[in-house]
Amino acid sequence: MTAIPSKMADSKGRITLGKEFANQLVIVKEIAAGVIQLIKAEAVPQPEVWLHKNAEAIKMVMEGISQARRGDLSDGPDLDKMEALADDMTP
Repeated sequence: MTAIPSKMADSKGRITLGKEFANQLVIVKEIAAGVIQLIKAEAVPQPEVWLHKNAEAIKMVMEGISQARRGDLSDGPDLDKMEALADDMTP
């Protein structure tokens, strides 16, 4: 962990943090009176928030990633059978 030297806030209460924090999303958390904590963060797109809030779903995704890394993949669908089924269903 790198210490950030003392900084003086400007007239609007802003400080610069240095290049380490450039173009980074930062959460500012007041942990005690006069004490703040800066936490680097990443944003999650709104359509994906549900996944990060659902422990069972994230567990399943992580298991799928592990299976893929091991090469434990399914053979996939039988496209010939699916095409034949589609042909049978076409009037």
